Amino acid sequence: MGFGKDIRQLRKLSDWLNAEIILYKSGIWKDLFEKEYDCIVAYMPCGVVVRGICPHLRNKWIDPAVVVVDKAMRFAIPIIGGHHGGNEIAQMLEKYGLKAVITTAMEYSEGLSVGIGCKRGVSAEEVLYAIKSALAEVGFEIKDIRVIATSEIKKGEKGIVEAADKLKKPLMFLDNKTLNCINVPSESEAKRIGLRSVAEGCALYYSKEKVLLLPKRVYGRVTVAIAR
Repeated sequence: MGFGKDIRQLRKLSDWLNAEIILYKSGIWKDLFEKEYDCIVAYMPCGVVVRGICPHLRNKWIDPAVVVVDKAMRFAIPIIGGHHGGNEIAQMLEKYGLKAVITTAMEYSEGLSVGIGCKRGVSAEEVLYAIKSALAEVGFEIKDIRVIATSEIKKGEKGIVEAADKLKKPLMFLDNKTLNCINVPSESEAKRIGLRSVAEGCALYYSKEKVLLLPKRVYGRVTVAIAR
């Protein structure tokens, strides 16, 4: 979004992002949230964005990520949805010459990456039991988790989402193309949905040291792998 004299600069940016330009007008945030974009890059002051989006926020699982770009095109700042596309877009904008300002704790904290796979319709209780059981096998606790991760195919699984919320841990959804590029043994269950792996691949991708501490374990209808 932008204003008259900035339109040429915005066109270059939108072409680079392969995004649509929508000029600011009264009621713009209501329109944008109703259209259910994955990410909105707002070319305006943070304060204007915060005041504008507040009445339209529902919850972090369905709201779009919002990234603010300052007028001087120096910084890209995820305001909401950092773990759901905002940080990724901000980091993409670094290749355009901006500096990504990442404030979510996951990027700076140490800890374990827990990969999750599951049967359709699992409950939060099943997921929590599986995570706690897996942690116990390697001598760690909930407090040691840095991030929980699964495939984008599992976005609709309320059990995983609710479990992450109860644990107050970031939940990341890895796209299938990236997941299939991770060098791990193929999982028979994952093959049925066109993937090489879910639990191990997700755990390794979001880990810092890329060391698998616990290969996939099956607990009822949930599969867990742990990496650091």
